[in-house]
Amino acid sequence: MDIHSRLLNERQRLGLTQRQGGEAAGVSLATYQNWERYGGFPNADALAKLFAAGFDVLYVVTGTRNNAELSNEQAHVVAQMATMDARGVAVLMTTAGALSDTNPQKAG
Repeated sequence: MDIHSRLLNERQRLGLTQRQGGEAAGVSLATYQNWERYGGFPNADALAKLFAAGFDVLYVVTGTRNNAELSNEQAHVVAQMATMDARGVAVLMTTAGALSDTNPQKAG
């Protein structure tokens, strides 16, 4: 299976139309349709947008499913954290801890 077929599979897994896939990637319907029809490949910017929309981009690009325990949202937080300085990480961790303490379902 190639990248075009995997892109189609991911879009269908998410229940999206080609138009919605294009909107998620920030491209026109025609461009998105071309990606699924062997007419080019999404660039890094489009792949990042597809990731944010729930696409398993690792699978689209490599054919290997992301079996990590992290959701796309969690992985996005980790990716953002990697761009922060020590102060930013400390603020994030403090904020996350405070928000976690408000969860009534938290075991404890």
